Amino acid sequence: MREPLRKIVLVLFLALVTVPVFLCTAGNLSHKSYLSAFCISCVLTLLLWAGRGVSGRFQNRINTRKPVIACVVLSLLCLLINGAFASLFHPVQAADYRTFFQVAKDLAAGNHPGMKDYVAMFPHILGYSSFLSVFLRLFGQNLSVAIALNVVLTTVSGIALFWIIYKLTDTFSASAAYCLWIICPSKLFYNTMSLSEPYYTCLLLLFILLVTGISVMLNRGERPRYVLIAAFAMLSGVILTLVQSSRPIAAVPLLALVIWVLLLMRMEDLRRTWKGWALFILITIVCYAAGQAVWKNYAAEQLEQLPPSLPGYNIYVGFNLETNGSYSDEDMTLFQDRYFGEYERDAESAQQSMLADAKMRIAAAGSRLPRLMLEKLKTLLGHDEGGVFYAMESLSTRQYRISCMVSNIWYYLVCILTVTGTIRIWQSGECGTILVAVLFVVGLILAQMLVEVAARYHYSLIPMLLLVSAYSFPHRYAPRLTA
Repeated sequence: MREPLRKIVLVLFLALVTVPVFLCTAGNLSHKSYLSAFCISCVLTLLLWAGRGVSGRFQNRINTRKPVIACVVLSLLCLLINGAFASLFHPVQAADYRTFFQVAKDLAAGNHPGMKDYVAMFPHILGYSSFLSVFLRLFGQNLSVAIALNVVLTTVSGIALFWIIYKLTDTFSASAAYCLWIICPSKLFYNTMSLSEPYYTCLLLLFILLVTGISVMLNRGERPRYVLIAAFAMLSGVILTLVQSSRPIAAVPLLALVIWVLLLMRMEDLRRTWKGWALFILITIVCYAAGQAVWKNYAAEQLEQLPPSLPGYNIYVGFNLETNGSYSDEDMTLFQDRYFGEYERDAESAQQSMLADAKMRIAAAGSRLPRLMLEKLKTLLGHDEGGVFYAMESLSTRQYRISCMVSNIWYYLVCILTVTGTIRIWQSGECGTILVAVLFVVGLILAQMLVEVAARYHYSLIPMLLLVSAYSFPHRYAPRLTA
């Protein structure tokens, strides 16, 4: 039963990645730049495939070197390239990003957020801003602090990416994926802005790294060190709490872990390691629940009201047929009227009111819902122009078009490598922690279909695609991890 479930997950993963790319390229000939970018990516993939024999000697040299050296060199390169771009390009900050930074400045000064009523509607703003405020307090209330922090978080993400892949495959594959992460064009642009994506994406990768570390520990055949497992579990609970505070998606990686352990891990491995996994998952859930309680108390103190329990507004926008589930000025005006209008409701009441309207909007959509879901998929994963889009005001028309093209070429290349990597995972019977990343991608995409979509919301999925794409490179060693 586990093998059919594993294949179903991989097929669903492939469909969710490839369908939006097809819709945005071959299915969208009115914008030929997308198809052109995809064709160039196909050519690059063929060149990589043709160069396998030539690169064999280089691959062997990389695999015989200590992985620590490779990781250090690539991390320095990551800091250099991303830091140089961030220091040379200073775009006008979008309104949402100015809000993040202003709230962080207020918190750094020891004040409640000046726009606490607005932040109460979207409490994830407070999560990232609270993190950023710590560094603004230490290094000064300057936008350059947020930009430098993005570069550091990007590098930490790259380090986590490297070690996850190394434990699953080999040094060469880990280095190749890290290199792709370093030069990711959209990430270079996002790093120049004050936004939460680099923060919670880094946390998600650290969570998967912890899970991978636990898996390695439990599969060594030695007596499990339950004290260390418990410590890692407490840390993972804290990480998920921080993820939830900055983006309400922490349930997705947690559910991915539980599904992997219960349904996809090899039965013989589960029988041998179930005590360790039960302890890890139980303590993670307990610490996460405790962390949520602490976070809600902190948010209530800062915002002078409890944060809302459900994103009614985001669900309402997510089923807007006119905007294909994307942001709408009219929807925001309605939400603000519900919140700031004559009824003087709190954020929870306003969100509940929007949720009731969302149910009516969904019922009215009827047979048009399947088409809406396809359009939302295309918006979320059809291209990778989000970073360039938010920097549009600071780019000339020519610079904007070239940047979009480069971003899409890189993104489609990674998608193609993801497909070949998935095929390798399918053929090899791999049941390791790579499936946690696969399940996270599937879960987040499906969850995103219920709420507002934007291209930037796939930021956290990019390193997960890189994890899978690492399997497209030939491995010198057998997989280091099978549980």
